[in-house]
Amino acid sequence: MSKIKLILIACFCAAFVAGGATGIALRPISGRRPRPPTLEEQLGLTSQQREQMRKIWSGVMGAPGGQRERLEALQKECDAAVAALLTADQKTQYEEVIKAHTEKVASIEAQRRKAVEEAVASTKEILTEPQRKKYEELLSKHRSGPHGPRGRQGGPGGEIQPPPGEPPPGEPRP
Repeated sequence: MSKIKLILIACFCAAFVAGGATGIALRPISGRRPRPPTLEEQLGLTSQQREQMRKIWSGVMGAPGGQRERLEALQKECDAAVAALLTADQKTQYEEVIKAHTEKVASIEAQRRKAVEEAVASTKEILTEPQRKKYEELLSKHRSGPHGPRGRQGGPGGEIQPPPGEPPPGEPRP
């Protein structure tokens, strides 16, 4: 074999190895998928719109944590009241406690839904017409997502469900 053929084969092998190494180096780390585009990216918001959006949603997005604490406090209150009811004669009182608890939880959920609806309306006001259409399309997809209309059980628009085997809130136990 001539020197030229040997050099060409060596160059071909070196190029092949370099291409393989480049391919390995540029592939996604640990097979992670790229993150989905943010709402800001999908709507093509201006910097002013992004700032307005943050102001609109900062109070709403911070609210669920506070509501969660209030819901947990209500649950503890309910549990303590139920623990105090040990006799059959107190069944009526138990039902009243459950009903009051259910009403308080529903009130908190209604407040949260209202805050989200107001934030959605405020968001629409700062968007251009094409952005608003895209936003409404995204909202529509979100509301009819994999968990049915308006989210999961107990989520936005969902009913609060009792544990399995329990009657619905406000209904007497068998």
